[in-house]
Amino acid sequence: MIAVVLCVLALVDAAFSGFRAFAGRDGRINKRQAKIEAAGVGVVAGLVALALLAVLFLGGIAAGWYSYDELTSAGRRMLVVYALFAALITVGFGAYFSNALEVRSLGTVLVLGPGTLFRPPVILAGALAAAIGSSAAIGAAAFVAAVVMLSVEAILNRRFSAQLAAHPFG
Repeated sequence: MIAVVLCVLALVDAAFSGFRAFAGRDGRINKRQAKIEAAGVGVVAGLVALALLAVLFLGGIAAGWYSYDELTSAGRRMLVVYALFAALITVGFGAYFSNALEVRSLGTVLVLGPGTLFRPPVILAGALAAAIGSSAAIGAAAFVAAVVMLSVEAILNRRFSAQLAAHPFG
């Protein structure tokens, strides 16, 4: 169950990464469909990242570097960090979808903007939480997972930057 929740959080993060990578790079007035497509591209990138990580973790189990129970224990510690951050971001999105412009602006300025800034340290903090009290192999795997998830947004930034530079109006 821990692995499933971590995967869901990773896919939601990847969708938001796609949205953020696209945001502000398009000259169209009506961007709703394009934003949805960008989030979908993020989900696909997240699925690719999770497939790579599944190979890493299952390969580590097969090689005897660690057990599934050890991974679950480390994942539980990681999940505590990520769940707290996800709860904060969820509050920000609650404000973002408010009917009141002031509430939307407040949610963006106080939660979502800083959330984007703090995302990399939070991802690394989750990896550190997983590594504490774990074997060196699990610690290394946790940091590799963090780097892979951080790379998703960087890759999407490059993709949308190149695509939208060539076709600024879709």
